[in-house]
Amino acid sequence: MQVSRALLLCCLLSAAPLANAQEKPVDPALTGWLSTTPVTLLDWGMLRLDREVRQAVTALGLKDGRDGPVKVGTLYRPFDRRVLAYLSLPMTVRERSLPRCRELYTLLRDHLLAGAPGGMSAAGWYLQRIFGSDTRGPGGGRPEPFAEMLTNMVLLEVTLRVPEADAFGNGPPKITCAGRLDQEEAAAVPPWRPPG
Repeated sequence: MQVSRALLLCCLLSAAPLANAQEKPVDPALTGWLSTTPVTLLDWGMLRLDREVRQAVTALGLKDGRDGPVKVGTLYRPFDRRVLAYLSLPMTVRERSLPRCRELYTLLRDHLLAGAPGGMSAAGWYLQRIFGSDTRGPGGGRPEPFAEMLTNMVLLEVTLRVPEADAFGNGPPKITCAGRLDQEEAAAVPPWRPPG
């Protein structure tokens, strides 16, 4: 009986701050600013692509392990105006190779394009769905050929990195491969070197 009274008292005390927080009105300056700040189709497309890449990685069973975390995301590269969808995961020395990188690129690419119509237009169709407006009707002044331009803009990159435990070992360095979604095979990306 005493335990139930103590639980009831705890519930009532914890609900009081929540009720007080809901009584305070929302500042109209906040909602005004949020409702007038535009989200571009670039922002929207990157968010949608990020979500789909994450879902594909989960579906492929790639998850954090004892070698380190799996890193997934999208980013915009201002220097060449490309959108990069990336997967970076730790791999042991035996598995860290260009063929393995290309295999993962193909699996990820194929998973993203699984619902697209077949043929050479699959990547363009998919990216128009991701980066296009959800409203129906004409393109609204969009540049043409839109699908081809999107296919050129978006890169899919896979990096097989050295596990933290092997960071000071003598094995091969990280392996990176990347390609457009209309490419059957990813190209090797050379390690970055400072200019000069």
